[in-house]
Amino acid sequence: MKHRISENIRKMAPKDELLSECLRQQNPDESAEEEEEQTTWRDKPLHGMYHRQIEEVADIKKSYQWLDNAGLTDSTEALIMAAQEQVISTRAIEARIYQSRSDPRCRLCKEAPETVQHIVAGCKMLAGSAYMERHNQVAGIVYRNICNQYGIEVPKSQWAIPQKVAENNRAKVLWDFSFQTDKQILANQPDIVVVDKEQKRVVVIDVAIPADANIRKKEHEKLEKYQGLKEQLEQMWKVKGCVVPVVVGALGAVTPKLGEWLQQIPGTTSEASVQKSAVLGTSKILRRTLKLPGLW
Repeated sequence: MKHRISENIRKMAPKDELLSECLRQQNPDESAEEEEEQTTWRDKPLHGMYHRQIEEVADIKKSYQWLDNAGLTDSTEALIMAAQEQVISTRAIEARIYQSRSDPRCRLCKEAPETVQHIVAGCKMLAGSAYMERHNQVAGIVYRNICNQYGIEVPKSQWAIPQKVAENNRAKVLWDFSFQTDKQILANQPDIVVVDKEQKRVVVIDVAIPADANIRKKEHEKLEKYQGLKEQLEQMWKVKGCVVPVVVGALGAVTPKLGEWLQQIPGTTSEASVQKSAVLGTSKILRRTLKLPGLW
C-alpha cells in the first residue's frame, strides 16, 4: 500500500503543487532502498543466475513479451518464472541447497547434475522425444503460417506431422526434406524450405530451442550451417535464396534479431507465438520429468 501511494504521488506531482512538495519532502533513502533491493536480487547467485546468463545475448524486453501476449494460464507462467529463478526442486537443488539427498545427478541420464537448464535443454535422454516434440510444435506454427499465406492445405490437427511436400501453383513447401545436390553437403535437411514460384525465391528455415544462454550462438550456427545448401539450391533452381534461423530459448529468451528473421518468412509469424509454443513445450517437459504437483 505504501508503495502504491508513493507511485501515485510521483505520477500526480507534476500537476499538483501540494503533491510536488510532498514528493520533495519524502524520505530520500526510500529510492535508495528500492535500488539496493533490485541490485541485491540481480546479484543473488541462484535467483539472479538466469538474468545474468541472458542479459548480453537476449533482448530482455522481448524475452518477456509472452507474459503479456501469449495468453498462458497462471500456473504455466508461474512454472516458467520459477524455472528461470531456479526455485523448482531438482535433484541438484535438493543435494546442494536443501542437503536432503547426496546424489545431484539427473534421474534420467544419471550423468550431469539435474539442474533446470539440464532438464529443459541438456539431457540426452529427452533429446529424441520431448525436445523433438517441442521443436516440431514451434516449427509447425511457422509451417502453418507459410501454408496459409499461399493457400496450401495444412493438417487439421496441430499434432499431426506435415507431409514432406505440399505444393500448389504459387509455392512449394518442404518439411524435413533431405536434398540431393550436385555438390555433397552434410547439412542437407533443414526443417522447412519454401519455394516461391512467382518471386523465384527460396527460403531455408531451421528451428532451434536451446538453453537460453546459447540463443545467439545457436542463431549464428544455423546461419553458417545452411549456407552451402542455400547456394546449391540457388544454382539448381535458378532462384534467389536466404537462410532464416528461428531460435527461441527453452525458457522464452529471444535475440534482438528474431523479429527481423520472422519477417523474411512468408506469412505472418509473431515472436510471441513461437515463444508461447516453446515455453508450453518446456512446461510439459518439466511437469513430466519432475512429476510436479497440481500447483504447476
